[in-house]
Amino acid sequence: MRTTTRVFSVRDLLMPAVGPGLLMALYLLLRPYGDSPGEVSSPQVQAEAFASTWWVVAHVCGALALVMFARLALRVADVDRTSFTARVARWSGLAGAVLVLPYYGAETFALHVIGSHAAAGQLDLLTLVPDIRNQPAAITTFGLGLVLLAVSGVAVALTWARRTNTWLAWPLGIAIALVLPQFYLPPVGRMAFGVAYLAAAALFAWSVVSVQRVPQPVG
Repeated sequence: MRTTTRVFSVRDLLMPAVGPGLLMALYLLLRPYGDSPGEVSSPQVQAEAFASTWWVVAHVCGALALVMFARLALRVADVDRTSFTARVARWSGLAGAVLVLPYYGAETFALHVIGSHAAAGQLDLLTLVPDIRNQPAAITTFGLGLVLLAVSGVAVALTWARRTNTWLAWPLGIAIALVLPQFYLPPVGRMAFGVAYLAAAALFAWSVVSVQRVPQPVG
């Protein structure tokens, strides 16, 4: 096997690197937290959280953050198309993004509609929220999707480290792996996670800017 140098423009990887961090931070900083299990809030406060325009904006940002990470995995996989970790990064990232989107759609739009009616006085509609969130097929595919994205994150970090001899993809790889457990944090913890995720994405973006020529094996 011989090795050649494939030249990537910064834009090939820079936007997919920065985008997930910005979007994840926006999601967790803008999201209303009136529905958080650990928070003591009245049904009216919960309804207003779901009914808020920021609920929709934040959750769309969250969904796009995960999709853009899958796009980043595709770009990183192109750096080393022959390696097993690159293939894992590519396919687990794609599959993970596909599996999480239906649940995010329900969380974003169905709960917003319920919240809008509940905030207008139909508070009994809030009893539907647990049924929507805990629907077996929905929560299973969502959890599996997040696990696959976690696998992709580790594979992205391994692939980038192998081809560039830097560790700067590891914080982002770990951050995407922690998306699932961060749902169990209190609001302040989730907001801190969003900021940390952005910092991890910025580190990877710095690596992209610093390393513009990546050797790629061809056979």
